[in-house]
Amino acid sequence: MNATRTQSLGAMVLATLVTLVSGNVFASSADGLVYHAPAGAPQPLEAIGPTTPAEMEAFIDGFMQSQMRAGPVAGATVAVVKDGALFFSKGYGFADVEKRAPVDPAQTLFRPGSVSKLFTWTAVMQLVEAGKLDLDKDVNTYLKDVQLPKTYDQPITLRNIMTHTTGFEDGGVGYLFADSAKTLVPLGTWLKSHMPARIRPPTTDFTSGANASYSNYATALAGHIVATVSGQPFDDYIEQHIFKPLGMNHSTFREPLPAELEPHMSGGYNFENGEFVKKGFEFIHAAGPAGSLASTATDMARFMLAYLQNGALDDGRILKPETVQLMTTRTMSPDPALNGSALGFYESWINGRRVIGHGGDTLYFHSEVVLLPEQNLGLFVSINTGGEGARTSMALQTAFVSHYFPATLPVIKPPADAKERNQRYAGTYRSLRHSYTKFERVFAAAGDVKATPMPDGTLGMPDPLFGKPARWIEVGNGVFRDVNQDLFIAFKGDSGGHTTQLVGPFSPIASERIHWYETGKLHGFIAGLAILLIITTIVSAIRQRRADRTGPPAVRWARPVLALSGALLLIFLIVLALVLAAGLEQLIFKVPSTLYVALTFAMLAVPAALVAAYFAVKLWSARAWTMGARVHYTLATLAVLSFLLILQYWNLIGYRIG
Repeated sequence: MNATRTQSLGAMVLATLVTLVSGNVFASSADGLVYHAPAGAPQPLEAIGPTTPAEMEAFIDGFMQSQMRAGPVAGATVAVVKDGALFFSKGYGFADVEKRAPVDPAQTLFRPGSVSKLFTWTAVMQLVEAGKLDLDKDVNTYLKDVQLPKTYDQPITLRNIMTHTTGFEDGGVGYLFADSAKTLVPLGTWLKSHMPARIRPPTTDFTSGANASYSNYATALAGHIVATVSGQPFDDYIEQHIFKPLGMNHSTFREPLPAELEPHMSGGYNFENGEFVKKGFEFIHAAGPAGSLASTATDMARFMLAYLQNGALDDGRILKPETVQLMTTRTMSPDPALNGSALGFYESWINGRRVIGHGGDTLYFHSEVVLLPEQNLGLFVSINTGGEGARTSMALQTAFVSHYFPATLPVIKPPADAKERNQRYAGTYRSLRHSYTKFERVFAAAGDVKATPMPDGTLGMPDPLFGKPARWIEVGNGVFRDVNQDLFIAFKGDSGGHTTQLVGPFSPIASERIHWYETGKLHGFIAGLAILLIITTIVSAIRQRRADRTGPPAVRWARPVLALSGALLLIFLIVLALVLAAGLEQLIFKVPSTLYVALTFAMLAVPAALVAAYFAVKLWSARAWTMGARVHYTLATLAVLSFLLILQYWNLIGYRIG
């Protein structure tokens, strides 16, 4: 479900086929929805392409063996389709480490996470074909037990949902996953209980991706629309209208798994203290349309074949050819020089070749579906291990395309006026994909990225995919390429000579510039300074307790009250640290009671801090204590108040949960 990935439609119906011009320029019929290869783009060499299954097995064996050792990864499953048939499939490692049960690509089920969304989008488009849904109609029209608030004049449409441009905030801690089948709830109930706030208007101009923010909730909503309009439970609909026509007999969205499939489910693993540790089954909760699929590699091969063959496989058909063409055409374009989004599919350019597909992540499973329509070629890979090994699936996608479709990466140099131009891009940017109204907002602090002009004319900024340090060179107006790899970003908008948005290689998630006073780094510095002053205040209150008893009555309680507010904040931090130390696995399934305890201490600090502020004023008006003591007290009070303002900014004052 893209739960761990750092981690998406045109305003008119697209009716023309995808075309490739000169091998690396894609165009659609909608104005502005055009890919133009930027300066510095890879120059494709002669394509090798897969030749024989034996050759492919040798290549993938070598890659997987290296990656699985480095990960480490317990098990993986791979399938490749070519020219209308299954070309290659193989399992690697173990589905059950303890039992030494090997992965079987035709029998072993993996959880491909957000790859599930492709099935939900397929179901939506089937109902569009049937005239029961309209991509550009207010989704509230189709909902009965759930209604989205009319926060903005622009309604949310299925076109918005399928391009992740609804304007929803993101969230999921404590309710996106379930820890057992007993805690599963109906989809409609879940949607009403965890409705995200509408933070910005939904996109109406799909030539800009500056509003894109990936949403599991929106996809779950689309699944609920499928169930409501079709009159069938979502799981039943997918089985009858997609799995059955395609002969996908080892696939299901159901939780718990059907009895006949459960014995074939791969375990999910983490590598801890030098060994693979098996984890429990991940119930995706009622957000199943966004990520609860369980399937085999060979079943996924059949799904890929259907899309590569205009919606048909053998005697089964799931979509009309024109619908497949619509779904696989660029529909949302963050920038003509960058990757875009098709109707539910990601669009990527690797080595100058157009790739569409979708990735998916749960805590322990990480997967990729990769289609090269012009080459009639598809790849599916899924691994069953979290941690560092999670990158294996994405790494195989890149290695696969690079191996069979090589290219040269041109050397680029900064423009002559780079130092001056880079000033307009300098600043701190934050992903739009985060919570804005719940305590989860605090997790966004770790995702701030800073663009820094460098003396050599490059722009210093982390790699948006893996967060590694990187240097960027401007190759077009606001478009930058990584100095060392085929990776492009673009800065958008303008405010006072500075850009306001940042879009990158993953089109369903954009970023926005934040003010200097919003940065996580500044807040961390203020919090650290506040902690030091709080500690000195507590020490001072203890040392001066006798003097305070005999001092001016009007300020007798000044130090104890300030020390109390500071102590409450320190306890809050300690308890919060214990909550976070338990790990994402604990938070993702259920909000622990200790979080409520931590938030209670933060709230109790508020009245104490306000009383301390009153005493600070009183100290100066009464000229009590020495000048140094008054200054120290005032600074400590300001530090506590600043700390509380920061907590308020991150929604850590009050019980803003779920």
